[in-house]
Amino acid sequence: MYEQYQELWLKTLDRLALDFEKSEFEEIFKPVNTVYKFHKNMIYIVAPSQFHKSRIESFHIKHVVRVLNEISNENLDVKFITEDYITSDKNIPINAIDPNLNNLYRHNLKAIYTFENYVVGPNNRFANLVALQVANQPGKVANPLYIFGGVGLGKTHLMQAIGNFILDNEPNKKILYVKTEIFIEDFFKKIKKDDEFHMKYNDIDVLLIDDIQFLSKKEQSQLEFFKIFEKMHNENKQIVVTSDRPTYELKDIMDRLTSRFEWGAQVDIKEPDVNTRIDILKKKLSSEKIGYEEIPVEILEYIACNFTSNIRILEGALKRVLFYSTMMNKEISIELTKEALKDVIPEIKNIKNTEIIQIQKTVCEYYNISLENLLSKSRKAIFVLPRQIAMYLTRQILNTSYPKIGSEFSGKDHTTVMHSIQKIENLRIINNQVEEDIKKLLAKLS
Repeated sequence: MYEQYQELWLKTLDRLALDFEKSEFEEIFKPVNTVYKFHKNMIYIVAPSQFHKSRIESFHIKHVVRVLNEISNENLDVKFITEDYITSDKNIPINAIDPNLNNLYRHNLKAIYTFENYVVGPNNRFANLVALQVANQPGKVANPLYIFGGVGLGKTHLMQAIGNFILDNEPNKKILYVKTEIFIEDFFKKIKKDDEFHMKYNDIDVLLIDDIQFLSKKEQSQLEFFKIFEKMHNENKQIVVTSDRPTYELKDIMDRLTSRFEWGAQVDIKEPDVNTRIDILKKKLSSEKIGYEEIPVEILEYIACNFTSNIRILEGALKRVLFYSTMMNKEISIELTKEALKDVIPEIKNIKNTEIIQIQKTVCEYYNISLENLLSKSRKAIFVLPRQIAMYLTRQILNTSYPKIGSEFSGKDHTTVMHSIQKIENLRIINNQVEEDIKKLLAKLS
């Protein structure tokens, strides 16, 4: 039935043999020579080992697909599977899902969150490599995998990419992605409906839990999560955790839980450099069905240089430009880009020779509060917003490090500083009053 695709794949291998060194081709590609199935424009190829499968998917998949489509003159795709999967695939066809499997374990992952869509740069290369290994061998390589980094840097994407990768290869795995806040809600519902909680969290193959820092001070929820963690770990079931900080900075979470987060591997995701940010914008354009070659590179560079610390905001700036171009019925140019972003872009280029204390005093004068209140630990809204704006301006104007800003604001933790700055970045886009305040403050400081 699949003879034509077997022949097509062998022709593809012949072409690949010309593109690689003989030793590399014979080691990586030559043993991968059998078609298992063709389904919905996808050719399933049997790899003799997980090593062959991972090596091709991690480094050569785009080239393989391109060669395949050149030879076939069709729009086909390739999926590599192993003999182990075929052995377990006796009753349910490949890429099909057990109809009895609860939707909870297959519909809570975003299909767009894949390794293929994840832009890799110096800021996240190690995290990506470890995540790939975990996806290839769940429960065996790094268990738990603890991913930490700032807001909007791609932790959730990488976590869900692991889940999607596993489901692509083993569709009947029970993979649960859950935000920590939802876990806490589920736990308190457990008191009334214990069976529902038990059904949801029992016998999971992979647990992906997002923003674990929100377990802080939730002692009962921590205890319940500890039980789930112990059970899954003892059964070699994979656990992936994300947080906005490393384990040693988690506060008000029991030591026996944080120590277990250190059993596997901790990987961090930093802010992307300008080249990675440009690549992210190109990937976003691709998802919008726009070739990045259609957009002048100076426009991507302009956006990437002005939105630096949050990928969601970076992508949002690009979408704003695209939308503005459509609504104004104008071609995208650098002038149009500046016009579209003029109300949200950080305006700090011309402010020089400013000291942190000047920024603090200017903010205090503008909001009519004392410097003592600005630097206090008070959580009153009339002090919190000015404090966050002062931190934001300090970072934007002086490019001061998060720990340094924290020390200048009465010893605030650097993660608190980071979240304050990211909150103001978000508010500048959605809150006109905050945007107007920052413009006036920048004018005063200049």
